[in-house]
Amino acid sequence: MQKLLKRTSQVQKQAARRQRIARSKNASDTRKLQHNQLRVHNKARREVFVSARQAQREDWHLGPLAPRRDVGDKAETYGTVPLRLVESVEKMDGKWKNWGIREGDRVCVVGKKERDKGKIGVVREVAERAESCKVTGINM
Repeated sequence: MQKLLKRTSQVQKQAARRQRIARSKNASDTRKLQHNQLRVHNKARREVFVSARQAQREDWHLGPLAPRRDVGDKAETYGTVPLRLVESVEKMDGKWKNWGIREGDRVCVVGKKERDKGKIGVVREVAERAESCKVTGINM
């Protein structure tokens, strides 16, 4: 009878260990996927900013002979960042990774409230735990 009890407890421990390993593997895979998505997102943002800097440098060097970038196909999007790059970054492990907003930063509201969308203001206070910030002229 003792052998049977011993064998049962071994099987239970092995099953618990397998489940623990599977959970940690799933969590690891999720973190890797989120990290890769963030890396791709940041790479796309970097490419947009680098091309904008190159255009600005070229315009400065050419002076009045610089090409008009605000006409033609890109007339409506000149000087803007694509919306897919403005979308919020996914949370990692329940926290914002490198939130990047500090007091004194100038920000544009892209939130859900229609009346505040598009307003620009300066950050007064940042509450990283609450994942929010107060902006002058908007959060009154």
